[in-house]
Parts: sequence; structure tokens; C-alpha cells
Amino acid sequence: MIARRIATLVATLLAVGGAGACGNAATTDPRRTEPAAIAPAPAEARTPTREVQAVAAATTGVRNVPAAFRLPPGSRVAGLADGEAGASFTLTAPGPEAVLSFYRRELQRSTFTIVADHAEAGATSLSFRDADGWAGTIYATAQRATVAIRRA
Repeated sequence: MIARRIATLVATLLAVGGAGACGNAATTDPRRTEPAAIAPAPAEARTPTREVQAVAAATTGVRNVPAAFRLPPGSRVAGLADGEAGASFTLTAPGPEAVLSFYRRELQRSTFTIVADHAEAGATSLSFRDADGWAGTIYATAQRATVAIRRA
């Protein structure tokens, strides 16, 4: 339970521009107002999604991530918050287990190091970083996976 709360806190801090060491309000793009939701959105809320076949983040409109950071094939991105310091978004497809499996494999193949991989009942968090100062967390529940990546 404590690990889940810590993972939620870390994901929230990474997802919210201007929080602590993750950046300040001056580095956040003021034109971006989409919330970086960690909790599931209410059923009546509709967030535009985009289906991608390629795994390059740029094809989804996610701009402020390292070039080596890729998305799983068939990704649907929702709730995108994309500022100068980094990006956060929710992957509603593929399923959370497929997302976690993809990132456990692909992060280590590129320039990233996995620094934490915690699983508890109903949620898993995967934290990573690279030598260029990027750090991120993937927080997965049974319904979706939320990704937050920021320049540290």
C-alpha cells in the first residue's frame, strides 16, 4: 500500500509541470491546458484519442520526449500534456500488461535504465532514466497506463 502511494506521488510529480525539481512554471508551455490525469476519467468525459501504427512518439503528437523514447505499436494516446520540460499522457491501448512488457524490454534496449519496478494489487509502476537527464514513470492499472517523462 505504501509503495503504491509512493508510485502515485512520483507519477503525479512527474506529470505536473512546475512541481519541485521537475521544473518550474516558467518552463511550462502555458498553451497546454490538458490535465495529466493519473486517476481514471469519469465515464461521461471524452478525451480525443489517436491510433498509431509506428512506435515513434512524434507520430502521436507527443513532442517533448527524448528521441529514443518510443510508444508501443497500436498505442492510443489520451490526456496529453506536452510542455517544454517533458510530457505526460495516458495510453488506453494496448492493454496495460502489453505496455509494461513493451517498456520493460524496449527501455533497456535504448538509452534508458530501469531504476524501479514495483507491483501491488491493482497497480504497477515502472521508473526509468537516462544519462541525458530524462526521468520517467509508467503507472499501470487494470484499465490503462499513464506515462510521465520529464527532463530532470
